[in-house]
Amino acid sequence: MAVIEGISGRVKTQLFSKNNALRAAFVFAFASFSSWVPIFNLWLESKGLSGLQIGIIAAIPWLLILFVQPFWGMLADKFGKLICFKISLVGSVALFAIFPFVPSGVALIALATIILALFYSPVLPLLDSIALDKVESAELKSYSTIRFWGAVGYALGASSTGWLIPLLGVQAAFITSAFYSFLVLMLAFLLSETKLQHHGLEVEFRHFGRIISNKILLLFLLVILVVSIGQSGITFFLSLYMQQIGSTPEITGVAIAMQGISELPFYFIAAWLLHRYSPGKIVFFAIMATTIRLFLYSVNQNPNLVILIESMNGLTWTLLWVSSVEFVNNLVPPKWRTTGQSMLWAAYFGAGAVSGNVICGWLYEKMDMQQIYALMAMMVLALGAASFFIFFSKKINRNSEL
Repeated sequence: MAVIEGISGRVKTQLFSKNNALRAAFVFAFASFSSWVPIFNLWLESKGLSGLQIGIIAAIPWLLILFVQPFWGMLADKFGKLICFKISLVGSVALFAIFPFVPSGVALIALATIILALFYSPVLPLLDSIALDKVESAELKSYSTIRFWGAVGYALGASSTGWLIPLLGVQAAFITSAFYSFLVLMLAFLLSETKLQHHGLEVEFRHFGRIISNKILLLFLLVILVVSIGQSGITFFLSLYMQQIGSTPEITGVAIAMQGISELPFYFIAAWLLHRYSPGKIVFFAIMATTIRLFLYSVNQNPNLVILIESMNGLTWTLLWVSSVEFVNNLVPPKWRTTGQSMLWAAYFGAGAVSGNVICGWLYEKMDMQQIYALMAMMVLALGAASFFIFFSKKINRNSEL
C-alpha cells in the first residue's frame, strides 16, 4: 500500500509540476493564437470589408505591439511578469468572448481590434519571458524544449477552429480563442515567477544608435523585413486563398494545423544544422524554400494539396527564425545582443507584418490570391538572389565591430 501511495504521489508531482503547467500554458496559448489570427481576415471579409480595409485592420495588432509591448514591459518590471500575464489574459478572454457580437462597420471593428490588441499583444511575449527566466535559473534545460509545445498548440487551435466553423460560423475563431485563453489563465495560477533581470522579448532600443552603423546588420534586417512581407501572405491570407480555391473550413483548419505539426521536428533539426553550417546559409535556404512554397500556392487549385504545401512550414518559418536569431547573435557583440534581437523582432513581426498585411490587402482588391502569391514568390526570389553575398561572404565574422 505504501509503495502504491508513493508511486501515486510521484505521478501527481509530475503531472502538476510547475514545468508541466508551463508546457500546458504554451500549448493553449498558441492554440488561442492559431484559432483566430489565420482566420481573422476571413472574418473581416464576412463583415463586408474591402481588401485594403482588411489589410489595414489586420495590421493593427502588429503595429500596436511595437508601442504597447514596452509599456507592458515596464509594468512587468514594476509589478511582476506573472501578474501582468494574468491581467492580459483576463482582458483577452473577455474581448474574445465579445468579438463575435461586434457589429459591421470599419470604425467599430477597428476600435474593437485596437482594444483587443492592447490586452492580447503581451500574452505570448510575457509567456516567453517567464520561460526564459526559468531557463536562466536552471529550472528548465532549454527554451526549445518548452517552445516545442507551442507548435503542438498551434496545430490544436487551427484544427479545432476548422471543425467548429461549419457549426458556429467564422466567429468560432473567437470562441475557441476565448476558451484556450481561459485555460491559460487557469494554468497561470499554477506558475511561479522567477525573480531575474531578464528582458526576454521586450522591445529595447537603448543601444540603437551604436549598432545602426552596422551595414551588414541593416541589410540583413531589410532582407528579413521583405521575407516577412512575403510570408504575411501565408500567415494572414491563407484562409482567403483556401476559400477562393473551394476549400471547406475543415480542410482549411487541417492545412493551418499542418503548419504547427511541421515545426515539431525542426526545433531539433535546426540545432543539428547550426552545428554543421553557418546561420547565414540556413537563412538563405529558408528564403529559397519560401519562394518555392509561394510558387506552389500560385499554381495549385486543389485544397487538399495545400495540406502538403503547409508541411514546408518547418523549412520556411522555423529554420528561418532560429537561424536568423543565431545570425544576429554572431554579428552583434554580446553586450548589444538584446538590442540586436529587438531589431530582428521589430523587422519581422513589426514592420514586415504591418507592411505585408497592407500590401496584400491592397493587392487583394485587384487580383486573386494565386496571383498575389506569384508576385510574392518573384519578390522573395529576387531578394534571395540579391542577398546571396550577405549569407555566403567570408568577411562576416562573429561579433563584427560596430
